[in-house]
Amino acid sequence: MTYRITFAVRDRARFLSHLETVDTLLSALRRAGYQVALSRAMRPRPVIALALPRAVGVQSEAELADVELTSEPATAELSQRLSEQLPAGFELIAAEPAVGRPAASRVHGVSYLIEVADDLDWDQAVERYLAADAAVVTRTAPKKADKRIDVRAFCTRISHGPDGLVADIDLTEAGTARPEEVATAVAATIGATPTIIRLVRTDIVLREAPVGAPT
Repeated sequence: MTYRITFAVRDRARFLSHLETVDTLLSALRRAGYQVALSRAMRPRPVIALALPRAVGVQSEAELADVELTSEPATAELSQRLSEQLPAGFELIAAEPAVGRPAASRVHGVSYLIEVADDLDWDQAVERYLAADAAVVTRTAPKKADKRIDVRAFCTRISHGPDGLVADIDLTEAGTARPEEVATAVAATIGATPTIIRLVRTDIVLREAPVGAPT
């Protein structure tokens, strides 16, 4: 049976890579007494998938993992036993049977809290950003050509509060924007450069599952 596990990654655990996060979950499940199903490929692998890879250093309050177990434990039992085996920095939020297509194929958007230093007029910057038709930043990566990203095409909902910027970022067929790119684009509207203190993923929004869709 496939279960959807919602969990938080905080403190030093946020510096784990995507693969290390997966391995941590698998180890906790095994210690809890559960056997993870294996794929039917030539080289069988555990059937587990995170909805959206988390960048190293990003804290998350809403990670999603679909994992297939060879048994069908009650959700209350699974939650209790898994919570007891998760290491420091991980916290189980929910464990329930997965409904519909895998979460990884249904990600519609992501919400972030972007904690920034209060060293510029963020309210004015946000106002100008929302009024702009485009907000282009340059994305750089090792051994790759620079790429210009119109952040405004992916992030149209953003506000500034006591804790920083709260941004909803869409994932589309054309791509997406990174939270640090959003902060950069917003600050650039007033000719400033942001000081980013911390990035926190607060939600992963899934498209609605069709009625009767297989798990």
